[in-house]
Formats: sequence, C-alpha cells, structure tokens
Amino acid sequence: MEQPPSENTHSKGPDAAPNAATANAKKTRRGRPLGDSDAREALLETARELFANRPYRTVTLRGVDAALVRYYFGGKAGLFEAMMRETLAPVLDALRKAGADTATAGQLPAAQQQAEHLMQTYYRIMGRHPHLPRLVFRILNEGDDLEPFAILSRVFADVVQASDSWLKQALLLPGQFDQSVNPQFARLSFISLMVFPLVAPPLILRRLGISINPDTLAALAGHNSRLFSQGVFTPPESAADQNTSGENLK
Repeated sequence: MEQPPSENTHSKGPDAAPNAATANAKKTRRGRPLGDSDAREALLETARELFANRPYRTVTLRGVDAALVRYYFGGKAGLFEAMMRETLAPVLDALRKAGADTATAGQLPAAQQQAEHLMQTYYRIMGRHPHLPRLVFRILNEGDDLEPFAILSRVFADVVQASDSWLKQALLLPGQFDQSVNPQFARLSFISLMVFPLVAPPLILRRLGISINPDTLAALAGHNSRLFSQGVFTPPESAADQNTSGENLK
C-alpha cells in the first residue's frame, strides 16, 4: 500500500479528508466495484497493519488499487480516519450507552458494572489490534502540526466526550461518590487504568511478569474496574447510611 512521492496529503489540510472522500465517491458511483464490502474491509485491514508498524508519512498507496482507496475513503487521510473510527466504534457505542443507562438507572451497581463492561470492550477490541494503542500514543506525542495528529484529535474528541459524559453521570449519583476524591482526577484515573496497560513499556511489563494477551486483559478489566469503583464510590451500605442520616435530619 504505497503512493508516488509526488502526492502531498498535507496540502489538503486535516479537514479535507471527509470532503474529499465524499466528492471522489460521487464521481465514481457510476462504476461501483465488484466485491464492494470485501474490498473495503481488505483495505481497512491492510491499513491497520501498515499504519501500526510504519510512520504515517512513509505509508503510501503503491501496491494496492489507489482508485479503490479514493472511491471509498478519498485518499490516505480518509483511509486512516475511517480505520481508526471503525476500529473504535464498539468502544464509542458502549460509552454512549453507559452514559444513557446511568442517567436513567441512577444507582451505584450499574455504574460499577458499566466500568468493567467498558474496559472489557476496549480490551477486546484492542486485543485484536494490539499495535493500535501504541500507534495512537506515538502520533499524539508527535505534535499538532501533523495530519495524523489532527485526524486522531477529531476521533478521540468523540471518545473522550463520551467517556467524560458517562463518568460525570456516574460521579453525580446522589450520596454514592466519595467526597474526598477529586472528580477531575477520578476521570483521569479511569482513562489511565484502561489505557496504560496497552501502551506500557515492554520492559516494565516484563519486570512485573505480565504478558498482555486476551486472558490477561479480561482479568485486568475486572481488577481495574473494582479498583476504580472501590476507590471512587462510597460502598452501598455507607451510601444507604448517609441517605438515612440525611432523611433523619429533615
């Protein structure tokens, strides 16, 4: 998957990819490719492999049908954004559902169960694509003048917003949030617990005797969610006592 060096995706700007994808798709709708969905998925899978293992600027379109890339995604930038968005879609969906459920359920056990479900979802997706978290970490530390940084900033703005919305709902549960905990730090702690194991330096993991695999991630999701819930939320019996005390004072 390469492209002649003369193509300069940076000149189009980070916001050009979606518009370019739409314009190019309209131009080529007259001849929709055979094996449509298979071809698109094959391009996304190739993109995951290449972008995860090579710097963004060195990934080109040589070796694949560039016309198909333009047809489906508008170019390299559109392909990269689609690859990230579609890979993270189950995580984003789970975050949005958790936020909506917490707003209506209004109870602590639901929030604790959701924390584990969110981590399990994230680890399950990233377990299939173990190089992606490091790719994201690398790009987001390269600077805001790069095209992939701008793309990931848009993608992760949606993820962080959904995560923040759910956590704010959970932390506002009446009488159940430990008042000694800083809510802003609690939100950072949740994200850190979920993300760090997949971007931790291999040396640290080896020293700790931890191997990142599906079984480890499944167990870690349960451990991290319990750690977070027990550190941030008041135990149910304490919350009940607080509510009773409040009612007695009325």
